[in-house]
Formats: sequence, structure tokens, C-alpha cells
Amino acid sequence: MAIHDGCGNFVKYSFAFVNLLIWAFACALLGIGIYALVGNDMGKISELIGTDLLKGTAIIMIVAGTMIFLISFLGCCGAFKESKCLLGTFFCFVFILFILTAAGTVVGFVVGSGTILDDLSTELKKSITKYNQGDKETVEAFDYMQQQFTCCGADGPGDWTRKPDSCFTDNTRTKPVFTKGCVTELKTFIEDNSKLFGGITIGVLIFLLMSMIFSCVIMKSIH
Repeated sequence: MAIHDGCGNFVKYSFAFVNLLIWAFACALLGIGIYALVGNDMGKISELIGTDLLKGTAIIMIVAGTMIFLISFLGCCGAFKESKCLLGTFFCFVFILFILTAAGTVVGFVVGSGTILDDLSTELKKSITKYNQGDKETVEAFDYMQQQFTCCGADGPGDWTRKPDSCFTDNTRTKPVFTKGCVTELKTFIEDNSKLFGGITIGVLIFLLMSMIFSCVIMKSIH
């Protein structure tokens, strides 16, 4: 059953190296997903734009990162134990994960982010109305966003009948007001994060594909 030839060993150790890279990407997915889920930026922005899609994407990244990490470990065990059963199981899991990750990437980053960006101005103006009505969570989230992104209002300071303190550069009314609208700043924030998430996910997909190919080669090499 063992792989004795040099080519077989090369494939086996290459497979292990690819899985090591997959682990690194899985850790990156986990880290970014956890940061996005617990960080103030994502939670408060989700509150203002009226959607949990950003939080949902973060949860998917955490789950996917965990699954990829565990499945990659299974693949390494199968390769070094030279078990066709473990490698076959690994291949099936990775194939399913590959399809789900690819579909999730399209939905989350292409369709989902496009929908958020299209509705951003409308949702922020709704949040301004809630702010003026004294909604506590909206007030806290909007003040945080305006100070964090150095912006004022949805499209600009003119969205406010009376500008809140958070529209001013030192969070008081003694300094100049922010002139940029928050729609522009949030679009940049969402687009930049989508590119980061998407880039890491594409990297994971490439290495998942490579690991499937290596696992097939190793299974054929086992006598």
C-alpha cells in the first residue's frame, strides 16, 4: 500500500505543503470573520443600513475557515497514512466545500455588496429620520460613523436640519464641520473590505482545487 518512489513522495509532501497554505488562509478567514463580527465598524454600519448581510458574511467566513482547517488536517492524515479511505473522504468534503465557498463568494460579494451599495443612500436617510426621533441605537451608531469616517449626513451636511456634534472635527461645535457625505465613505469601506474578503476567498478556492488534484494523484499512487 505504501508510496515508495521519489515522485510519489514528492506529490505527498507537495500536498502537505498545499494544505499548510490552506491552513494559513483558513486562519485568515477566521481572523477577519471574527474581527468583522465583533468589531464596532461592522455592527454599527449594519444597524444604520438596515441589513444583517455584513454580519451574515462574517459568520459564513468563520464557519468556512473552521471547516477548511479541519478538513485540511484530514487530508494530511490521509496522505501520510496513505489511506485511500481518508483521502477519498477528504476529496468529497473539499469538493462540497469548494462549491459552497464559490457560490457564497458570488452571492456575498458580488450580488450582496451590490445590493447594499445601491440602497445605501436611502437607508442612511431613513436612519437620519430615526436619529431625529431620538432612537438611542441609531444616535450612537450614526455619531460613531460620522466621527470614524469623518463624514456628515448621508449625501452631505445638508441632510441635517441641525447638525449633530459628531459632524464637527473635534466632536464639539467649535471646529469646522465635515464636508463629505457618509455614503461615499461607506461605499469605499464596503468595497475595500469586499476586495479583501474576496481575495482571500479566491486564494482558498485555488488551493482547495490544488488539494483535490493532489489527493487524486496520491490515491492513484497507493498500491
